[in-house]
Amino acid sequence: MATGLVIHISSGKDKHTQVLTDDHILIGNGEDCAVRLRLSSLPNKSGSDGVLLELTRTNGFYRVARFDPTIELTHNGKPLRSDVEIEDGDEVRIDPSNLLLTFYPIRSLPAVISERSHEAHVAPFIEQAAMESAATARRDDAKVFLREFTRELVKEINPSTKLITLAIAVALVGGILYIGFSMFKEMQRSRRIIDDQHAQLTSMKDQVSKTNQTLKDLDRSNKEIRDSLSLAVKLRSDYGSGVCLVAGSFYFVESGTGRPLRYSEAQMNESGGVVQNSGEPTTLTPDGNGAVAEFEFVGTGFYVGDGFVVTNRHIAQPWLADDRAQSLSSSVRGQPRLKKLNAYFPERSQAIPLKFKAAGGRDDLAVCLLDIKDLPTDIPVLPLETNQDAVAVGTAVVMMGYPLGPDRLLALLDDAESRSIQQRYGGTLDSLLNHFAESRRIQPQTTQGNITDVNGRRIAYDARTAEGGSGAPVFGQLGHVIGVNFAISTESQASNFAVPIQYASALLERVGWKSPLGKDSKDAVPSAASPK
Repeated sequence: MATGLVIHISSGKDKHTQVLTDDHILIGNGEDCAVRLRLSSLPNKSGSDGVLLELTRTNGFYRVARFDPTIELTHNGKPLRSDVEIEDGDEVRIDPSNLLLTFYPIRSLPAVISERSHEAHVAPFIEQAAMESAATARRDDAKVFLREFTRELVKEINPSTKLITLAIAVALVGGILYIGFSMFKEMQRSRRIIDDQHAQLTSMKDQVSKTNQTLKDLDRSNKEIRDSLSLAVKLRSDYGSGVCLVAGSFYFVESGTGRPLRYSEAQMNESGGVVQNSGEPTTLTPDGNGAVAEFEFVGTGFYVGDGFVVTNRHIAQPWLADDRAQSLSSSVRGQPRLKKLNAYFPERSQAIPLKFKAAGGRDDLAVCLLDIKDLPTDIPVLPLETNQDAVAVGTAVVMMGYPLGPDRLLALLDDAESRSIQQRYGGTLDSLLNHFAESRRIQPQTTQGNITDVNGRRIAYDARTAEGGSGAPVFGQLGHVIGVNFAISTESQASNFAVPIQYASALLERVGWKSPLGKDSKDAVPSAASPK
């Protein structure tokens, strides 16, 4: 039974000990706390009532009544639980700080009893009598009388009586021996039965152990299935705000002069309509008053910290894969120019300009920088997988991106609102996306599937996507990015391809990127780093 509690408080070199006997003990920085801690020793997110931990004495033992759930408290190295009993030497540590509480319950102790001597004590008068008897001459009269009396008594006993007595003695001894032998045999039989039962119990324990292992394997398998089913929801919540819709436009200029290439002036018919010749490609020229040939595009990117965004090369340099640009014809040699490149992050009302940094030579990868003075701190950093063994055929994957660009965002609205938005803001891609950003409607699409093949510099998987999903992150089962989506199969809409993330990491490191998550991204907290 605990009659009190000794609490040892340690915070660095500052150490203090308190002895309390109250039934209710409050520990914190509040005025009602029996153990008051300095506010500077506690995390900033401590509870409003100032109570960090409350102990209650119940049935003679101190237990944890409640604690502040907003603070990471550990009990002997494990997460603290309510109603746990405080035992001698228990430690409660506040992980965000250097504060350690050590408890020593005070128990009721028995009275101290001095050792008793094991030596025999002889009364003085007995000792004196013994000394006097030893000093006098011995007398053997009683012994002689007793010996002679016994001899005469034996002579007077009948021989038949002696035989009967001997028989009785022999029977008694024989009975005792028989009973002892019978007991010995019974003990042997009981021991054999006990050994057999022990062997049966051992066999049953082995079977129970195998059954428990089977149940554990089933439970682990069920947990993996549950985690796989809930993986997309968790990743969307944790990292959805770090996946951006990339949009921009480009045009062509005349080599040497730098004049932008324009569309030829449209020929009008008698009714005022534009005469189009669908059999010939559109011709561009630096002369005339036609409109400058500007091509808009959309894609996906994701934030990896330190101001860097990863996407595809054909998104950062869209003229490489733009079918419209490939179908143009020109009488002059044109060079592409990127007019604008913006990133639209969820939960942000304005686009962030992107600055092209580098592109992969062999892989469809590109790295861009957020072109702003102060990097936002509310964009989560997506963790990159460093263990190549995490990529295996059959494992679950989640892809997060913006397939079909603004068309998908419009399709999520009802028909009336969609038509209204297209009438008011559908003139240009910028105005439409700016409206979606201001109304917080830019959200990535999340699809889940499995890896179907791993071949060198490609990961094949069946999570669905479409045009506009290029540059999207592909997450593995551990919640880390394992690849960058870059293509879909023309033969199967359910087969897509991604570049393994280690090639994107190598490209990032070449341009000076340093991961804000450190060497181990498993314990990463979504954040943004300062610019280089």
